[in-house]
Amino acid sequence: MLKVVLVLMIISIISITPQAFAQISFGAPAEHVSIRVTIEENGDVRVVHVVKKSNENVQVKMLPGTIENLQVVDGTGNEIQHAVGGDSIITLFPPKVNFGVEYDLRDVLILKDGVWTWDFLYTESKNGVEFYFPDKFDLIFVNDRPVRIVNAEGMRCHGCDMFLEYVIDEPIILNEVEWEEQKFPVSIRTLDEINSFHFDQPRRSLSFETTQEDRFITLIIPLELLWNPYQVYLDDQKILKHEFSQNSTHVWLNIKPDNAGTIEIIGISAI
Repeated sequence: MLKVVLVLMIISIISITPQAFAQISFGAPAEHVSIRVTIEENGDVRVVHVVKKSNENVQVKMLPGTIENLQVVDGTGNEIQHAVGGDSIITLFPPKVNFGVEYDLRDVLILKDGVWTWDFLYTESKNGVEFYFPDKFDLIFVNDRPVRIVNAEGMRCHGCDMFLEYVIDEPIILNEVEWEEQKFPVSIRTLDEINSFHFDQPRRSLSFETTQEDRFITLIIPLELLWNPYQVYLDDQKILKHEFSQNSTHVWLNIKPDNAGTIEIIGISAI
């Protein structure tokens, strides 16, 4: 790969004071076509910037993290001369065609107590950042809000300041409610331990005990059993909930209680 060390660009500027040098720009901010972030099941991350051609040198700011296996290529795979300074790439000749900046990103995803997390901040692209996940992923959390990605190519984040969380192979607890010879399966996805699951028809409610704090708990509730919208309580105190991904038969309900205790979900009507 042809690389031109940034210092060579500075040699001829011998009369400029250090204070003045700090104001010099060696490239205009790049205009992105797209930024694609691919997350693998093992936590590996591959990043591809596609950058528009320009009549001047451009500067591409890479995502924060440890950069490995860096490539800067045009559309046919030919390498483009560039310099690397900090977390940015500077093309040394105005790119006459769209080009790609590709690299592996390390030390960004953290696995703690079964949950993968990424505190992500990148605002350099007007088109946002596209995230792609393994096919087996169907649920992620962005700033504590659930996002289903089934049948979606990925997720796009604009003005991207987010805390991303997800669980691989999240346990599913199946609880079956029997009422007047009918059976209604209620699934609960969580890393928490769930006890004393109970359906109270007169109160129009589902209840259960949790054992851990700050754990995502996602229920898939048959609407025929308990109709939404819901109110959710932790030890008789109302808490935040998210209802999402509803169809004609089921609704997904997510909570993240601050403490362990008794959860009660009250609907507007029950079977």
